[in-house]
Amino acid sequence: MQAQDVFNTLLEKASHEVNTNDANDYNTKINYFYLTALNYMKTKAAPQDIAQWKVLDEQALAMQAYVTDFIGWMSRTRDEELRRRGIQAFIEASAAHPFFDDKDTETTESFVDDSSYITPFSLDTDWIAAHEAVKEALAKLKP
Repeated sequence: MQAQDVFNTLLEKASHEVNTNDANDYNTKINYFYLTALNYMKTKAAPQDIAQWKVLDEQALAMQAYVTDFIGWMSRTRDEELRRRGIQAFIEASAAHPFFDDKDTETTESFVDDSSYITPFSLDTDWIAAHEAVKEALAKLKP
């Protein structure tokens, strides 16, 4: 298996979902975020060797886990205040852990600033660090 196989597999799956389903479909919206975020990472990182692809693979997997945990939190949490605080924790963890330190916030915050997206996260995120941070934050929110 080549270093970029994980990254490219996730990219291809997201692209397929986005291009074959209704744009308003919940799953399509999630995959649109994946597709956008993966393309953003690939463009910003411009991987040239196996080590760089390995980092992108790890980031892609962490991003997928992050979004999965977010969706899980949303579906399990019925208390409105707790739910709101959890969503805020996900948004803040994403914003607080940039990967590229990109100053183009119009691009990086495009999913945060548009309420039509169900994944309100910064594209410029160190998904591994953000995932650890949000797990800690959510543990403190338990009623």
